[in-house]
Amino acid sequence: MSTVQRKAFLKKDGFTQHKSNARGNTIIYSRKHSTEKFVRIVVDSGIDKNTNKICGQAKAKLVYINRENHWRVITKEVSSNTISSLVQSQSKMVSSVPQCKHCNAKKFTAKSGNVVCANACWTTWGNKKKTQKKKSQKTVEKKSQKTTQKSSQKKSARTYKKKSQKKSQEYYLHLKVGDLVTVENIAISSQKILQDYEGKILGMITKIDDDNNVTTLWTTNATDLLGLPKSNRINRDRVNSLLSWSRFKVMSRKVEWVIK
Repeated sequence: MSTVQRKAFLKKDGFTQHKSNARGNTIIYSRKHSTEKFVRIVVDSGIDKNTNKICGQAKAKLVYINRENHWRVITKEVSSNTISSLVQSQSKMVSSVPQCKHCNAKKFTAKSGNVVCANACWTTWGNKKKTQKKKSQKTVEKKSQKTTQKSSQKKSARTYKKKSQKKSQEYYLHLKVGDLVTVENIAISSQKILQDYEGKILGMITKIDDDNNVTTLWTTNATDLLGLPKSNRINRDRVNSLLSWSRFKVMSRKVEWVIK
């Protein structure tokens, strides 16, 4: 197709020309998808905006417009000399793009390599989970009280061996790569939550090595808290020597800290 033919087809098919191309000198066009409300078909015409001559193959991809009006690329960009076939194939590709089960938005591949919701809907879960949070706090307090009572009942004259066993016990949280987490600060003596950073601090677990060191991609402001957690377990003796303890709290699924 010549320059005139490419432009004519795009105009006839309802595409509008973008004012600029932040990534190059070619002319970019886009239009709404025929069936998907928040999806646009974006075409790189392969026409140089300065010379008005064809400088390469046309390219096409699908983008999702999220609720913050940000564009998220949801399909792999493909190229061809025939724009009509590009538009047709990309239009059909929308059916194979995964959807978020919470808000039905399309998913895209983030810079971290994870496939996530284009609306980042997990950031709004905090208000919906306040009731569940209160119940989980009461459960943690009851479990800690039972643990303390059992420990005091089992004391005897032969305690040396049991004390050595306690040193090997740990607080443990079963984390998984991809978990959405926040941070909570608890009082060691009472096990009460002193500060819950849900809604203020949000992160995604990207790696857990063999030594239980946790790598987290903190996606919201984490400057309010010093010493962000870096492990999914901690020795009980070390915790008991502190007044308070900042630890992970999983938001994307139900999991609690346990004693191992």
